[in-house]
Amino acid sequence: MVRTWSTEQGRDETCEKCGSVYEVHITRFPGRDADKFNCDVCGHLMREWNDTESPSFRLKTRGTPPGASPPKARSARPRP
Repeated sequence: MVRTWSTEQGRDETCEKCGSVYEVHITRFPGRDADKFNCDVCGHLMREWNDTESPSFRLKTRGTPPGASPPKARSARPRP
C-alpha cells in the first residue's frame, strides 16, 4: 500500500474543447507520479504532471464534443 501525505479538494476544471466540468482532488505522495488526464467526453489533453501532487478527476457536467450538435430542447405537446 502506498502511503499518502494528504488529500485535498482542488478547484473544478473545465475542458477548453467541449466544456465538460470536472471535480479535482489532489493527493500528495512521498514519491513522484507521472501521468496525464484526457477529457472523458472529447479526449482533449487537460493536464500532464510529474510531481508528488497527483490529481484525480470526476466528471460533474458533461459538455458537447466538437462537431456534435447540442441536445435539442424538448417541447411539451398538448394532450388531447
